[in-house]
Amino acid sequence: MDTLSLEALLGSYENNGFKLFPYFTVCFGGFPSALKIILPIQGSKEIINSVLNQIELGKFGFIPVFKNWTTNDARDADILDDYAHEYVFKSESGQMLIHFISQHKSIQVHFLYNIDNLESEKWILETNQSLRATFGSQQMPKFKVLVASDGAFYTEDINTIDFQSVDISDLYNEDFSEIDSIISQSIAREDAGIILLHGEPGTGKTTYIKNLIYRFKDKDFIFIQNDFVQDLLNPSFVTFLLRNKNSVLIIEDAEKVVVSRDNPSDASVVSTILQLTDGLFSDFLNIKIVCTFNTNIDRIDKALLRKGRMIAKYNFAPLSPEKTAALAKKLGHKNVDGSLTLADIFGIDKPGFNDATEKKIGFFQV
Repeated sequence: MDTLSLEALLGSYENNGFKLFPYFTVCFGGFPSALKIILPIQGSKEIINSVLNQIELGKFGFIPVFKNWTTNDARDADILDDYAHEYVFKSESGQMLIHFISQHKSIQVHFLYNIDNLESEKWILETNQSLRATFGSQQMPKFKVLVASDGAFYTEDINTIDFQSVDISDLYNEDFSEIDSIISQSIAREDAGIILLHGEPGTGKTTYIKNLIYRFKDKDFIFIQNDFVQDLLNPSFVTFLLRNKNSVLIIEDAEKVVVSRDNPSDASVVSTILQLTDGLFSDFLNIKIVCTFNTNIDRIDKALLRKGRMIAKYNFAPLSPEKTAALAKKLGHKNVDGSLTLADIFGIDKPGFNDATEKKIGFFQV
């Protein structure tokens, strides 16, 4: 046995029930390698049996060495409703253990094996892939939010449920298709630059960003709240960026960042943006910065608009009358005339829509 003691091994596994790691050492000697998969499924008796069948325990002659049962303690309960929700299986020939447990609306399967047994490792990886393909959930898009604590910056992941890819031709005017292509190609590459998305509220800026997050799940999108804008100058923020190279920073309502440098504080923030998106430092970090704002593009600091630094800019406007009518019809609304923002089109069914829009867009009831 290795120099590691059983007492040390007892603290190496988080499960307070069956001590899997020390048991492996008792059975096979040495310290195990491990792989765990968590399946987001409710473990009913039928589902548990289905997952166990998928594992194909007979291949390496696995035998159960531990069971933990779920039972109904009512005196008239049916014994057929009792089932084991936790198992430990052992394979002598493969020098493997499998810990299987159904709890907290998920099923966890933990494989332990001898790192020198390549056949066992190959089988575990293949079984993990099979379980993931059959019972795993679809990868959902997520973004990160910048947070700070004790002078240090880090991110917290935000999982999403309503982000989706959108049909650009349905939701935006004709001239946006080319801009979307430029932005998409840039995000797919590892380079730096600025993307400026401006226009009145409700025209689809945030919807478009959600679309990008959904489409580019392998990219890190980091939201920078306005309260943190001045922190872009903080030396510790540079340390944060070094840990998050090739990220896309998103600053919504970014007027204080992109407007012309009228005072020293604003000038410093803009200068930092310029350094992050152009020059030697930007070539190393490959940070993209997406800024959304409502102000007129004429107020934007001209240095941000320089060719080579700016990836793209676009003014989101209400849809053309033709686009408005087409999208409204697709959503089941007829006799919609004039130009509408996306917020107005998707809010047609909301109370008060007619009163708020009839003078502006000429909406007629059927």
